Amino acid sequence: MNWNSDEVLILGEVSAIILAAGKGERMWPLTSTRPKPLLEVLCKPMLQYHLETLADLGIKKAVLVTHSHEDLLKKTSSSIAEKIGMSLSYVRQSEPLGTGHAVREAIEVSGIRGETVIVYSDIFMTPRSLKDAISKVLSSPSYSIAGAVVQDASRYGALVSDGSGKLERIIEKSPELSGKEGTVNAGIMKIGAEEIMEELKRTAPSIRGEIELTSALESLAKKSDVDVLKLEGEWIDVGTPWDLLRANELSLRELCRARGAEEEECVIFDEEKIEIEDPVVLRGPIYIKGSAELGPCAHIRGYSVICGENKIGFSVQIKSSVIMRGAKVPHLNYVGDSIIGENVNLGAGTITANVRHDGRNVRSMLKGSLVDTGRKKFGSVIGDGARTGINTSILPGVKIGSNAWIGAGCIVNEDVPDGSIVKCGQEKEVRKRRDA
Repeated sequence: MNWNSDEVLILGEVSAIILAAGKGERMWPLTSTRPKPLLEVLCKPMLQYHLETLADLGIKKAVLVTHSHEDLLKKTSSSIAEKIGMSLSYVRQSEPLGTGHAVREAIEVSGIRGETVIVYSDIFMTPRSLKDAISKVLSSPSYSIAGAVVQDASRYGALVSDGSGKLERIIEKSPELSGKEGTVNAGIMKIGAEEIMEELKRTAPSIRGEIELTSALESLAKKSDVDVLKLEGEWIDVGTPWDLLRANELSLRELCRARGAEEEECVIFDEEKIEIEDPVVLRGPIYIKGSAELGPCAHIRGYSVICGENKIGFSVQIKSSVIMRGAKVPHLNYVGDSIIGENVNLGAGTITANVRHDGRNVRSMLKGSLVDTGRKKFGSVIGDGARTGINTSILPGVKIGSNAWIGAGCIVNEDVPDGSIVKCGQEKEVRKRRDA
């Protein structure tokens, strides 16, 4: 553990703890080169939405719990905090032993006292909905936890409350709730630092070997009132690449509504930073941040997000995808329902397939298991710095690791590790790059 400031948070002030220590393994390959809180929605880190909202609500001091990609996380977050006038301090979680362990170390090291807002850094709501949610938690006369209504409560910690809306217990990821609607832990809560600390000290490790914050909160609810406050607006637990696509789609839709624009006509970019070589078709909603070269004969379709320093070239079609900063899609490419990482270069004729012949949901590998993405259309996720050769075909749901190289003419039908070279002929050879 380390603490980067001699300052202790002042008793009586509402402070914040932001949990940002997770590895984000299910977000691979995007988290090979960045921590999950720095994944972007509309080309802006998710963490920035949280910090800005807390600052807008008058919370000027926060503790960020770090671990994975700590230096990059601290550098980026300190820059954000400086711009918004927030005092941001850091506690490095000594071991990845769960959310409760992270909160316990944050309180021990920082000296936080009194009412404290805890926010999970991997939850996403649009700025207006996030502000409403945190405001609701702050204004509760009791301790409180935000609850999101979801269609399948088995994937989360389900909140069980009594007739007056007080928390009774939390059911963690129970198969018995599969397919059932329920109110789940939305990752925003207000508690007393001293009270939750006492419960955390008594909390035994879970079956996963972790100290669970929800277990401590459940114990606290037996002694003090904890209000369960149901959220308004869509809530996303950004745990997979397809969740990140959904977050971008949601945000772009809300941005267009706020501008009073019809979706197909909602094309947002800075005309001074965009070079267009006609003919180019832009059918919204589309969001382009920063500079980009478009065309000729490029077609950019709805729910596409392009983050700057990009080339979308001759006879390229982009559809419902996120093109990160510096990525080049220059010749005869189709990118559909995909995420293309920073500084990726797609060779001429590279195609991302995004639909199955049988019409079923696309499946993708997560931590060694093939899982349903819940999407009829889902293409590829390509990590930062990867390169594909000409006429590369990438099958639906396949992920390519950061800094991987794909040889010409390959049909990529399985995930490719970070820093690999894939050669295709009569046989396929995968070996480690020497400089990776």
